[in-house]
Amino acid sequence: MNSSRKPANRPRTRTALLAATMMWLPLIMTINALAQADPARVDVTTADRVAATYGVSHIATHILPAKTPAARTALASNLATAATVHRSTATVASATIPTVPAPGFYGEDLTYQGGKFLKTTIAHPVYVNMSSCGNTVASCWGNPAGFLSDLSNSAFIHLTDQYVGTTASNRYPVGSSVSTTIPLFVSNVASQADIFAVVHAAAMAHGTGYDHIYHVFLPKGVDTCFDLTNICYSPDNPASFVFCAYHGSLTFSDIGHVLLSVEPYQNVPNACAEPAPNPNSVLIDSTNSTLSHEQIESITDPDPNGVGNKNSGWVAQSSSVAFNSEIGDLCVILTSDPKIMLNGKNYQLQGEYSNRYHACAFAP
Repeated sequence: MNSSRKPANRPRTRTALLAATMMWLPLIMTINALAQADPARVDVTTADRVAATYGVSHIATHILPAKTPAARTALASNLATAATVHRSTATVASATIPTVPAPGFYGEDLTYQGGKFLKTTIAHPVYVNMSSCGNTVASCWGNPAGFLSDLSNSAFIHLTDQYVGTTASNRYPVGSSVSTTIPLFVSNVASQADIFAVVHAAAMAHGTGYDHIYHVFLPKGVDTCFDLTNICYSPDNPASFVFCAYHGSLTFSDIGHVLLSVEPYQNVPNACAEPAPNPNSVLIDSTNSTLSHEQIESITDPDPNGVGNKNSGWVAQSSSVAFNSEIGDLCVILTSDPKIMLNGKNYQLQGEYSNRYHACAFAP
């Protein structure tokens, strides 16, 4: 009798599962469509430029150094707000601690400084001067929004669980993307004030505070510098070519606190580009690896002010070798980064530092 009842229950179970699936399907489709949607146009107004020039305070930035002589000189001279990067320790301790995940090297554990970290936030790609590189996101940078969506839905992002105190899934979704134009009247340099004006315009449209990060993408041929310094992304001027990207925060007097990152064109060999094998392309893999670096550092240290500053989040402070490094800095190495799978797709990315393993890893 019992056996005759079991088959009768199965259709009802399948029906319930189908109903539940159909209930969630529109939401899943909406999220995926949002990540892939064409960016909305946002104009940078005079008001945005005034706010970015005269109404800015509490600026905090942290750079991803380029692999250039200028970067090494700047870091050695303490000219830039950046971390000393582990580049030559790829084999340390791997022979004695075989359980450490690949690439299997020890750095310096991160220490909590007392400031903010992000249990959840929305990432907004902001595309600048897209008309200069084919007028599509794909031709200029690949698919940053799609990558951010895959990162958010991967095991890799859960490496941050140990720092932010939650294991929740899908906590870093992709929000609306934006396209805009910066007129470069005098040269090919987008100033820091230009960048801040773009971020102000995007944040006015989509929100401020720790619930949003604005990732600003610059096209090929556009340099950018910290204002009134020679600390720049400048492939055409090696003497000032110090960084590949940076993340940070600032406060506008009218709209409040905003998180941002800046990712210039990353396909610069021997400076910012990912070496072979590049399963997608050099441009796509280099863009995505740098974007993951800045996204995850924004999560673990959104207001980067360095060791000993109560506004900072997770920063290495154990030794002069790694002093002031963030989670991604400890895993920037000269050898080729591995191919990993995120949400069913292959990417080539650098690892992120895990206090759990005392090493760079790609999973929690």
